[in-house]
Amino acid sequence: MSTNKLLIDARELTKTYQMGEIKVHALKSASLQVREGEMVSIMGPSGSGKSTLMNILGCLDQPTSGDYFLEQIKVNDLSDNRLSEIRGKRIGFVFQSFNLLKRTSAMNNVELPLIYAGIGRRERQKRARSALEQVGLGDRFHHKPNELSGGQQQRVAIARSLVSNPAIILADEPTGNLDSTSSMEIMAIFQRLNLDHNITTIFVTHEREIAEHTKRVVRLADGEIVVDEAVKDTRWIYK
Repeated sequence: MSTNKLLIDARELTKTYQMGEIKVHALKSASLQVREGEMVSIMGPSGSGKSTLMNILGCLDQPTSGDYFLEQIKVNDLSDNRLSEIRGKRIGFVFQSFNLLKRTSAMNNVELPLIYAGIGRRERQKRARSALEQVGLGDRFHHKPNELSGGQQQRVAIARSLVSNPAIILADEPTGNLDSTSSMEIMAIFQRLNLDHNITTIFVTHEREIAEHTKRVVRLADGEIVVDEAVKDTRWIYK
């Protein structure tokens, strides 16, 4: 269940790109609020502004105009170093392509954010083991990505997103490279993390079935938020 704590407060976000002599309006006055414990999916056709919005929410890009507050901190005003720090400590990322180091064990892949944060070896390993156990990979600590299925690789990526105890997880098409069975297993993990640990998650997805496993759907079209509504009957896999 969500609390009253406001994590994301995006106000009138506009993003414009200059493509030669043409201005592309990727976002047009998009406003979005997300509170702690929410599980939100962002949907829309290709070119609707989903990825642009996700990049701004993840502090990977800045809006052309509008204000973005993350945990009441105005992101627009921050230096690149401070943005990097926020990404490392407050935001967990999960990508469609897993983004794992191929020659590195599951444990070491999960440890990476903690290495960058300067966490000591013993504490890193403790937290990485705990994160892998949370996603059901307690027996795969030393396996490399090519020794794991696609679904297991995505579990490693989820564990890596959890290891820094982020305020929010941003998942960009997390089931896009998975078969239907693995996709449902991944959504069950996200649902468990949300229900049992109150972890706030925002998904970018083009799959209606995936969105039906979240609590709220935000739809974009031509850079504008056209729908923002609760999912009436969330399909709970994890109960």
